[in-house]
Amino acid sequence: MYAETRLATNTPGLPARLPLAAALLWLGALAASASPWLAELDPAALISAFWTYNSHDYTSVLAHFSWAPRVSVAILIGCGLGLAGAVTQQVLGNPLASPTTLGVEAGGQFGVTIATLFAPAVLAFSPDLAAVAGGLLAIFLVIALTWRLGFSPVTVILAGLVITFFMGALNMAFLLLKGEWLGNLFIWGAGSLVQNNWTPFMDLWPRVLVLALALVLLMRPLQLLQLGQASASSLGARVGMIRMLALFLVVLMSATVVSRVGVVAFVGLAAPVLARLLGARNLVERLVWSTLFGGGLLLLADTLAHWASTWGDGSLVPTGTTTALIGGPIILLALQSFRNTHHMPGQDASPTGFIPIRRPAVVIGSVLLTLLLATFIVSMGWSPGLQEWSWTPLSQWDDAWVWRGPRMLAAILAGVSLGLAGTLIQRMTGNVMASPEMLGISGGAALVMVLIVLSGAEVGRAGQLTAATVGAAGALGLLILLARRHRFAGTQLLLGGLALYVFMDSGLRLVMASGGTVASKLLNWMYGATWLISESEALALLSLILLISLCLFTVIRPLTILPLGDTSASSLGLPVGRARLALLLLAALLTASATVVIGPLSFVGLIAPHLARVLGQHTVGRQMMVAALAGGLLLAVADYLSRIVVYPGQLPAGLLAALVGGLYFLWGLSRHGRS
Repeated sequence: MYAETRLATNTPGLPARLPLAAALLWLGALAASASPWLAELDPAALISAFWTYNSHDYTSVLAHFSWAPRVSVAILIGCGLGLAGAVTQQVLGNPLASPTTLGVEAGGQFGVTIATLFAPAVLAFSPDLAAVAGGLLAIFLVIALTWRLGFSPVTVILAGLVITFFMGALNMAFLLLKGEWLGNLFIWGAGSLVQNNWTPFMDLWPRVLVLALALVLLMRPLQLLQLGQASASSLGARVGMIRMLALFLVVLMSATVVSRVGVVAFVGLAAPVLARLLGARNLVERLVWSTLFGGGLLLLADTLAHWASTWGDGSLVPTGTTTALIGGPIILLALQSFRNTHHMPGQDASPTGFIPIRRPAVVIGSVLLTLLLATFIVSMGWSPGLQEWSWTPLSQWDDAWVWRGPRMLAAILAGVSLGLAGTLIQRMTGNVMASPEMLGISGGAALVMVLIVLSGAEVGRAGQLTAATVGAAGALGLLILLARRHRFAGTQLLLGGLALYVFMDSGLRLVMASGGTVASKLLNWMYGATWLISESEALALLSLILLISLCLFTVIRPLTILPLGDTSASSLGLPVGRARLALLLLAALLTASATVVIGPLSFVGLIAPHLARVLGQHTVGRQMMVAALAGGLLLAVADYLSRIVVYPGQLPAGLLAALVGGLYFLWGLSRHGRS
């Protein structure tokens, strides 16, 4: 008895900062949401707007049918996503897991897109079914790819991020092909909580409540998972079934939200992270406080979105944008406090499970050059016409060059840039799954381009290149701030890249919500539309790539020494920090030049160095040369196919490259898991 009493008295209590932070968040969010209405309604009337209204007072009617249901939906969805995020982290034992980082929300939107095109009757019956199917597909892919690696945090995040990219590329392909059917769907998909009656809330709250109760009933089995799989199994827990059931409920919760209001990103990650950082220790505390923080965060984000719409030109600012902006700093806090990054792809001595046979670089380079030349000739000469396919005579190539030549040259040069940048990044980080896309450098360049287009400024191609370089350098600067304490180690760079993707995601959602020709133009560029490239722009890019390539001869020695480890590299006289900084600057410039042409999401920077390695090129110089040629060939083929696959329509070349690159990345993760 004495021992039990003593144990109870020594149990740590709830940190005071936890309820205080929750109270401040809720009071601030409610006050910010109510403040525009208090000038016309007294507090009592505003509170009563949740259940009644004065039919003779227009403000009261508006508050009852617009403001009150919007607040209620925000709180309901935020609480549901916060709870779902806490359960996801408990199931996977991963403090960075959430419905967003696992691709569930992107999968839900993908399911709704497919149903809209091919099975609209399913949406008429229930939009939840399509969203749930897409969410289940996404989380199944993540689990299948990462379970052999023990659901290690960085691997799960990378897999979920690429699945999000990949499904986004598929969504974009459907949007470009069937824009007249899907345009409004993507405006909705950016995430908006705007309401004009209580019907959506009344439809949604029973579903969220039932799913929340089901998740709470799993609390005791989930607590056993903290003991480890072996201990939990010895106590009679069916660990596999518990995990599958909990994740299934998480998918139901997230997909139900997506099907009703679109993607409100990162609430399911930010709320549990806040609860954990503020002192929620055990599972019960994390579930309770994550739920409360989720409701407060989403209400605050939705209020900021409403304010931004009011302050601007009246165009809708989606809630998905502001949740991403709020989620970014919280993710940075989580990443900086997290250190368990074992089982990271690329850290093993032989991550791909085999060592390719060495082959002469001259032979491989000659083959790639021949294939590249053949692709150029076919692209210039063989193409569909109004009636049939035909070969353009050599005498008419001067005319054909105006339409086909500059875009092909620009695509090749962009591929060369990304191949070189990817090799630099993979060699520098020691991670074969790293790429400019994963580090957020492409995202930084893209975000500045988004801001330029939305502002309506006409800066020309030179200005775009300058702006993209500034954006890439800004992303690089943030990466340096995040990783300098760790001497720019690969793990911290990749985690920082995830946070930068969050901010890029907010810009994309803003573009999707804007609609119109500006959004169409920008989204085409985001996925690598090359058909507007002029000859002067292509030649200017050629000069820039040649100039940068001359500098690459000086980095062969640092790239050869860095994989030996920081201690060995320093003992050989290499200043590790400065060397990595110089390599990052070169990678940023190469990435920016390619991003202007092909967009930020092509994955060529991931594939080309791998192809060089598979083709037997192991030394730094040879790998860079072959990766540059392979990248140019990949985008040359992608550009040609983009002209003919849906002729007379066109697809962005970067979109095709992103689809192939996403599949390759997922295959690479699964292969690493089996090695």
